Amino acid sequence: MINKKKYDLVPYHNNFLLSNKKNSLNKDVINHVKETIKKIVSYSNAVLMQECKNFEDFSGRDVDTFYLFNNQFLNIDNGEDIILNQREEGSYRFLINHREMIDFINLDVEDLAIFSPQTKNENEIHFKEAINCDKTGLKHFELKSIIYYKIVKYFSQGIVFSYEQLYKLKKILNSININDLNYILNLTSKNLPNENIWIKKLIQDDFQTFEQDENVKKFWINKRIIRQNKRKVFAGKLELKNLFKSKKFIKSFLFGSWANWSKNHNPMPAIAIVGNDGAGKTTICDYVIKNYHKLDPAFINMKSDVPMMPHTQYLIKFIRKILKFSVIKNISLFKKIFSFIGQIIDIFDQYIKYKIGMAYADSGYGITIFERYITDKLRGEFPNKKNKFLPLEQFFPLPDGFFYLDIRPEITLERKVKDNHTVQEMTSKRANYISLLDEFSEVKKIPCDKNFEENIKELKNYIFEIAFKKKKQIKSGLSIKRCIWKKNRNRVLAGNPAERFQKGSFL
Repeated sequence: MINKKKYDLVPYHNNFLLSNKKNSLNKDVINHVKETIKKIVSYSNAVLMQECKNFEDFSGRDVDTFYLFNNQFLNIDNGEDIILNQREEGSYRFLINHREMIDFINLDVEDLAIFSPQTKNENEIHFKEAINCDKTGLKHFELKSIIYYKIVKYFSQGIVFSYEQLYKLKKILNSININDLNYILNLTSKNLPNENIWIKKLIQDDFQTFEQDENVKKFWINKRIIRQNKRKVFAGKLELKNLFKSKKFIKSFLFGSWANWSKNHNPMPAIAIVGNDGAGKTTICDYVIKNYHKLDPAFINMKSDVPMMPHTQYLIKFIRKILKFSVIKNISLFKKIFSFIGQIIDIFDQYIKYKIGMAYADSGYGITIFERYITDKLRGEFPNKKNKFLPLEQFFPLPDGFFYLDIRPEITLERKVKDNHTVQEMTSKRANYISLLDEFSEVKKIPCDKNFEENIKELKNYIFEIAFKKKKQIKSGLSIKRCIWKKNRNRVLAGNPAERFQKGSFL
């Protein structure tokens, strides 16, 4: 059953409250990356969907541009601070980073024919009529064309988030001259016949009446549900049904890092956020999902008690029940067999999570964030002097990189009072985690008692670094290289054996 309420637009509160909309363009970042934007737009022979005026009046969530019959921007040398993400055929996104700031800029470059294929002739006319901005030297569409494409974007494609966006559109529509308004209405009447009634309603009605109209609400809900059904990810959650329709995803899922890609392919990074209890892993993951959604992040929790496959938790519960039977408890061979089965089921479920997360990132659809990783168990269980094949987790594959939040023991105790940790326990766990990660080829270690904003900035910059490395490998005709573990079997573990015990482990 679809919860239609969550697809309703964010209300605007009677037209007079100031905007609190998040993720709008950061003007400070724009000022720092202006030249990069200009370079890409010029090289792409693209036209801005904003009136330039040296970028002062830019608003919304992206810098939108369109190109016509030309995708030479695929050859742009994007460097460490630019990620090129091909979202769909003909639809590209440049993510432009500024390392000293918490935000980045999204520059969308889209094929006009894809954006509005039913208006091919108008597309070409509007493109040719584009105006040169004296301040930037870039081309931008005429105001009437910008308004028309906003209408197509909102009313036809359902790419709208709040009534505030519609209120601003209404203000513009009500302020333009009658000739331009009639031109727009003629186009919408011709090309958007099913939506035209709602477009006219926006123009003619008092906005409060428009916003509170139940039929209007139903219209937007249905539009957004249709759009949602095409998504591959939303709010961090992967839409597997849509993903497995993608040839790129299936290719990545089957062949992993050995998949053969063209040199123009743009993979995205898959990064594990790890650290001891209280380090702030969940807080950082939540921030990425809410504020860096232009990276199309997929969030995957690697905890054993959050299984990917629906039947895993029931199988594990069943195995644990069996292990409590006295006949199993008292016969060592039976106990080992069922413990091994339980561990295999657990690891296999996590492996499926890994494969899906890596395939999503390698396909180039967006970044993958793993909250926790198999390293949580390995920090205190490796090496095993009695059996070199245990723990089984030592054979688990690694992602592109690790972002380690280093927390001091005393801070863990402050944040996790109910968990009854001791200073000695957390000291040894910290020492074991650091010594384990020292054997990994790709780790970013961050003291998590720093300013939260600084930690987010470090993660954002790390995402761009890993994306650059992966792209460089593809461009050189190489297979993707994951994080490598050079195992030190002589590593000495800190703390006593009781402190190395991992919750949820069968073996």
